[in-house]
Amino acid sequence: MARTALNVIQFTKYNQAIYPHDYYIEVDSGTEGALEVVEENATAGKINYNDDALIGIDGLPLFSEFDAVTTHYVLKVEGFLKEPNAETLQFEFEMKKPDDKYLLVVENTATVPTYHVETTSDDEEKIEVVNSVAGDGEINYDDVIKADGTRMYDSTPLTDTYVKEVSGDKQITILKGNSIQGILDQTYDLRHGGTYYIRLESGRFKNTYGEDKGKVVLETTDTLVKAAVLCFK
Repeated sequence: MARTALNVIQFTKYNQAIYPHDYYIEVDSGTEGALEVVEENATAGKINYNDDALIGIDGLPLFSEFDAVTTHYVLKVEGFLKEPNAETLQFEFEMKKPDDKYLLVVENTATVPTYHVETTSDDEEKIEVVNSVAGDGEINYDDVIKADGTRMYDSTPLTDTYVKEVSGDKQITILKGNSIQGILDQTYDLRHGGTYYIRLESGRFKNTYGEDKGKVVLETTDTLVKAAVLCFK
């Protein structure tokens, strides 16, 4: 089953640092997933040199200016927190040492109580996007917001467009393991904009046999929920 394998950060020193954000590294043109760095108007497989996301591992912009002489290619590296698999909305990670202590770090990246996503005209929850003076079942284009609280549209869409309202609050569930202690799943509510630290009990959640032997499996309600695991001796 497709799942995102979580980063497990092993702490060996009290001052070990974690870089939480995605970043980019330069790679050869033939590297799978590589993006070509362009000056502007990036399309599929390309990225603008001054894109806000195009930072290095130090958190600083990878390019201060566009290089018109040499063609550069970059590859995105996932940071500390990862998104779940988009199809299954599941994570997994291995509990390798029974004496280690594990702490699940979960971030709900939706920053507002409610936001909008585009939908179809067949959706019973649809709201039509209009230019102004919205009536029943309509919303002004400049009132449509994304999960980060920013406006989805800078002007009225040229075609009939529909959105629906989505709660910014999410959930994550740690699935029970198949040992004798694995009796119940554990679900946590995740308030919008919140970061949570959850202590994991291996006896309840670790699978001791079968295809997922040694693993803990988690599932969430949305790809906006990101997670990672800290491991302490």
